[in-house]
Amino acid sequence: MGLYATNALFPCITLAIVSPRRFIVIPLILICIAIMVAIPVAASRGKLHMAGYIGVALAAFCSAMILGKISGIRGVSGTIIGLLLSVLFFLAISAVLGSIAALVFYKPPPESEQTK
Repeated sequence: MGLYATNALFPCITLAIVSPRRFIVIPLILICIAIMVAIPVAASRGKLHMAGYIGVALAAFCSAMILGKISGIRGVSGTIIGLLLSVLFFLAISAVLGSIAALVFYKPPPESEQTK
């Protein structure tokens, strides 16, 4: 009864956990979360300038859309190449979300004595 109720309420979560590809999905989720956390942490330390995070977000978004389109082509989907392109798509989308979050947490680096 419990599995059927889960299937009715959260079919995508059940498919991700119960499916044979869970060995791909669970590490992918963890890596995407790590990317989405690492980019704002770097922004809070002032590692890159504001335009850099915007550029990373735009470049990652464009590449993610291209990768998603290619992985959905009929001859590519369902193959190992399609799976790899899908993984790259999710990694790029997590970089986009991390870069957008970095704009919120961005802290400019402190001014040095020479620039004053």
